[in-house]
Amino acid sequence: MKMFSGSSFTAAIVVTSFTVLAVQAAEVPVRGPVPFAAYDQDGDGVISEAEFAVVRDKRMASRAGMPGGGAGNMPPFSAFDADADGRISPDELAAGQQKMRQQHQGKGKRGNMPSFQRFDLNGDGRIPEEEFLKAQRQRISERSQAGYPMRNIGNIAVFSDIDSNGDGAITPDEFSAHQLRHRQQKLP
Repeated sequence: MKMFSGSSFTAAIVVTSFTVLAVQAAEVPVRGPVPFAAYDQDGDGVISEAEFAVVRDKRMASRAGMPGGGAGNMPPFSAFDADADGRISPDELAAGQQKMRQQHQGKGKRGNMPSFQRFDLNGDGRIPEEEFLKAQRQRISERSQAGYPMRNIGNIAVFSDIDSNGDGAITPDEFSAHQLRHRQQKLP
């Protein structure tokens, strides 16, 4: 039996602790971006299409029955493999995830809540009531045509509730404050 010296024993503890941390860091989250380590299962510094598929399948299974959990909402391997070499580098993954975030925000999909820009139809930084109502009707129509259930249409936002200072226009700050109140009301 081999005896460990103090420094060897310390090194073994550090390596073991590091391994545990690496396994914990590689877990696949149900929502949000998946860390590179979760994809790179063999630790070779790149993500193969097979590794990508395993994580994608695992994530889809964990999201079964959740809104937005379908495969149609998950980007394909090719969306991240910018140079089409069959491998995703850490930089390609980060760039692809950033692009997906920007696309989501551009559609006003931050928690299924629209962005201020989605309602500011003329881009002047203010939303008068007529512009608000027009954008709201347009959003309802688009979501209805896309097949979204319109369960809470009776609880739709009212202009006067968002225009907190009553000046006849909604500012970005008023819009954000309303969305924050709305999110807080939805929390259990």
